[in-house]
Amino acid sequence: MNTKPVRVIALASGKGGVGKSFLTLHLAEALARMGRSVAILDADLGLGNIELMAGVAPRHTLMDVLSGHCTLEDVILEGPVGIQIIPGGRRLPILSRLDTLLVAGMIQAMDSLAGKVDYLLVDTAGGLSPIDLQLVQAAGEVLVVLTAEPVCQLDTADYIRVLRQHCRIESFGILTNMVRRQREGHALMQTLQHRLGFDLDLVLHHCGQVPFERNGTEPGFLFTGADREQSWQESRVLRSLSMLAVTLDRCRPRECSSAGMRFFLEQTLSAGGGKAWKR
Repeated sequence: MNTKPVRVIALASGKGGVGKSFLTLHLAEALARMGRSVAILDADLGLGNIELMAGVAPRHTLMDVLSGHCTLEDVILEGPVGIQIIPGGRRLPILSRLDTLLVAGMIQAMDSLAGKVDYLLVDTAGGLSPIDLQLVQAAGEVLVVLTAEPVCQLDTADYIRVLRQHCRIESFGILTNMVRRQREGHALMQTLQHRLGFDLDLVLHHCGQVPFERNGTEPGFLFTGADREQSWQESRVLRSLSMLAVTLDRCRPRECSSAGMRFFLEQTLSAGGGKAWKR
């Protein structure tokens, strides 16, 4: 029996502090509001905060699954509008001993989601750690968060170069965040393309831009109940993420797995890579 494919999208960045976790959580909610079933893997192992931002408290984490203390179903938390959240854990000494096989085991644990969700969003730690590179390489699609901060621009270009050279990824979705002017996202894309050169094998797809909104990226923002629905109608940030969700849902990678989540593990072990974005 065929299993419904799961779209696995890694949200990544060349550095921390670009609002990636906030975007992951709210993009997941935007997709869920469209009727899609969504899960989030908080892959910032050791410093994950998705569950904190969503206002839920885990009893177990993914590390408990890997150690055999519980199943994945015991770990999953229900977040806003039915989002499933898989916490990775915080301040765990085992992180210093994570290797390829352990990360592969973590990915294999995700296999039980096959046929149950439409999307798995992977919130990575940001940067070039071996764990992050392995997770990004395994995902079917990569969405890189870019801001106007000069250091972020430099790190993003270097990050994409590393993913091309070492992970054989040629296609990247780009999400420009905290933009202050209407055309700033377009300008950031031009600058990034200039830094990387105009190699025809490199595909950069500007998926959307998220405007700067004061207090709009604080932990727990808009998860207070009464004015939640109104916020989704009035907040420029949340409206832009709703538009991004529509764009992503219309896009399809060039290749889709017919085996659900299993391709995530298989690509990790066989050094697969991200697929191109295609309307």
